[in-house]
Amino acid sequence: MADTVIEDERVEFVVEADAWSGHDGLMQACLKAIEAGLAAIEAPRDGAAVILFSDDATVHELNRRFRDKDKPTNVLSFPAPEREGYPGDVILAYETCATEAQAAGISLIAHAAHLALHGVLHLNGYDHQEEDEAAEMEALETAVLTGLGLKDPYLVQE
Repeated sequence: MADTVIEDERVEFVVEADAWSGHDGLMQACLKAIEAGLAAIEAPRDGAAVILFSDDATVHELNRRFRDKDKPTNVLSFPAPEREGYPGDVILAYETCATEAQAAGISLIAHAAHLALHGVLHLNGYDHQEEDEAAEMEALETAVLTGLGLKDPYLVQE
């Protein structure tokens, strides 16, 4: 059973996988990154994005079902249609996120803050399919995260 943990005018956090519960400051770090990211972009979408802290099994199924990729990934973003009145949903997979954070030598909280920001940027029209789009999105993420005292995620991750 999922528990809503923090609700703000711009974001609602829902913990579905118990493994996320033992990380004090997780949602606060994600909220700071998301708020800073939204403040840095022009005309962010109205409403509160939903950030779901889930697990690899759930993300694997969603990735298979909606992206035809039969494996888990760290984060998925599902922009909502404009008529829904909120930006959409972002889902983080605990096991993949924890493994990546450990491999990069960063805290799970810092990695989750980056991925939550990354997902919310997707909900607001940012993408990284083309080289110029990727450069713009990565520069924004780097500026936001380093502005919060976190490492540049593109220097510490694969």
